[in-house]
Amino acid sequence: MTPGKTYRVRCRMMDNTGRWSHWSDPNQFIAGEPLSVSILDNLRITEVMYNPAPPNIAKGEMDVDNDQFEFVELKNIGDESLNLTHVSFVEGIAFDFGTSPVKNLAPEAFLLVVRNKAAFESRYGAALSGRIAGEYSTAQDKDDRKLSNSGETVRLEDYFNGVIAEFDYNDGRGWPISADGGGHSLVPLDSALAGQPNGSCKYGGNWRASRNINGTPGADDPAGVIDIMINEIMAHTDYSNPANPDYDSNDWIELYNASGSDIVLDGDWYLSDDIDQLKKWAIPNTLISSGDHASFDEITGFHNPITSGFGLNKAGEQVFLSYLPGTSEDRIVDYVKFKGQQSFVSWGRYADGGDYWFALVPSRSGANANPILSVVISEVMYNPLPAPSDAYNNQEYEYVELYNPTTQPVDLFSDQGPWQLDGAVSYTLAPTTSIGGGEFIVIARNAAAFYDKYGFYPDGQFQGNLSNGGERLTLEWPEAPDLPDNPDIPWVIADEVIYGDYAPWPASADGGGRALHRTSTDTAISGNDPTNWYGAAPSPGE
Repeated sequence: MTPGKTYRVRCRMMDNTGRWSHWSDPNQFIAGEPLSVSILDNLRITEVMYNPAPPNIAKGEMDVDNDQFEFVELKNIGDESLNLTHVSFVEGIAFDFGTSPVKNLAPEAFLLVVRNKAAFESRYGAALSGRIAGEYSTAQDKDDRKLSNSGETVRLEDYFNGVIAEFDYNDGRGWPISADGGGHSLVPLDSALAGQPNGSCKYGGNWRASRNINGTPGADDPAGVIDIMINEIMAHTDYSNPANPDYDSNDWIELYNASGSDIVLDGDWYLSDDIDQLKKWAIPNTLISSGDHASFDEITGFHNPITSGFGLNKAGEQVFLSYLPGTSEDRIVDYVKFKGQQSFVSWGRYADGGDYWFALVPSRSGANANPILSVVISEVMYNPLPAPSDAYNNQEYEYVELYNPTTQPVDLFSDQGPWQLDGAVSYTLAPTTSIGGGEFIVIARNAAAFYDKYGFYPDGQFQGNLSNGGERLTLEWPEAPDLPDNPDIPWVIADEVIYGDYAPWPASADGGGRALHRTSTDTAISGNDPTNWYGAAPSPGE
């Protein structure tokens, strides 16, 4: 039926003997819109607490596993009420709003589904009780009935209109790590809300962590505070000094004041390498002027005495900066998750306070220097068109192109072995591979298929395949481990691309016959920056 059009109908009924009644007189009505027609436009998932902070018994919270405090928040962003009778979570968690006493959602109002209502109210208060639609189970009917702490697919759909939101969150690189056990929730960026039915929230860069620990269920989460940031770290410093015989390193951490005001770190600020122990080292009273830096090292700071605090693992780990006054303002202020580090090469934001991290010439307590030029990932074909005649499916035409932007040859091997592609696909380069200045190397999914399509053989053939929905792809090399104490091989990232098939990434590369092309191969512009990529016809090796 067409909404707004007038229809006339007659009807008859069958009795219990199988006999039909006479036809009724005509009845006239005007067809209306489906009850849920505005659901896709206006219902949004606005907060996901998948790995909450442990209970604070002293504040009256229930003594239960932290998973019992999980919740998912929805909001009506439109200007008309929504009837949720035909809305349900069908993957990740299971909940049918048709079974809830709360089915109508007013404009700009919020609704919550929670793991455990009693636990939730012990943390957030009974005032939110009226906004709780009910307790969810899991879509797979698992005994644990909770959101996975390592990530999974969440899908919300309407029976009549289809998918409202579907995304795969996770705790890996590119996602807010303070939401993975640090007590913060996941909050979608405002720019991603409109595209939620189209998959915008599948990309980790379209989410942020809640401003404060425990999130803000039932309300808009306030914008994050941009003030003190972790700006540069040095995690590989081979150190030997008879005056400090217990130390074999003197790693350091630099902070930067990105705000417009001077800030005093007054005893409620902490550094740690463990999300479960955010108070490992209390920062001493320190003034950081606007636009200025402060740095702390192991020997005089965060690992002094050596039996307290923490050191940094050159094979990779995490660093957290937290503000923890013991109030609702408690928050993980900033963090960095890094992989292996080169000796006396720092890892920092460029420029100071920027969104992306690079290998840098160390500049402790000063403005960060230019990133170190290296081989980059320059072209990615992750969702090719099939060939016309086809002996292969389309994924066999996938490839990754590497480019040396320097003027000198670069050996893609070290004393510890050859470089590798990791993440989305796996490939170890030949032990003596070198790439000349301004030259390319192409690694393909299937060498024969690639030859049929492009007329030359690639330089290698990777294992696995590139996800059509986006994932992490890295080029990295091995450094020597700290034997015998730490056998982990530090894998140093030369370049990384965490791509997606949804905005802000170019959609034309997603099955339209185009590849992702890097706009700039200057290593001062990150491979993780979606504005540094565009979709264009494939040109491997050119």
